Amino acid sequence: MLENLAPVLILIVIGYFTVDLVRVVAENRLRHKLVEKGLVDEKVKLLFEARPLAQSASALKWGLVLIGVGMALLFAFAIHSWVPATIRGEMTAGAVFFMAGLGMIVYYAIARGQEKKD
Repeated sequence: MLENLAPVLILIVIGYFTVDLVRVVAENRLRHKLVEKGLVDEKVKLLFEARPLAQSASALKWGLVLIGVGMALLFAFAIHSWVPATIRGEMTAGAVFFMAGLGMIVYYAIARGQEKKD
């Protein structure tokens, strides 16, 4: 029963996120048109100016963290047969946290380099 339900749930989740993404893009376009036509005050215009590096690089940060977590999980599955069963869970959790932290440190280094350039 659950095998038949999984594809349906996946399609529902993908559909939801697609509809939500379209809504966000449409609202953003509407806001930009309002700002271009001058139908809003100066405070709202500040919201649509170029974002600082810390905000615009958020995708980079989370991308690096998720890559690190994925690499840690791949590592844990790859050495699954070599590690005693008593420490597999702890080793997997430790690898995930280590690689997520490493992703954050790499992001910090990249962001710091960009700040120095600007």
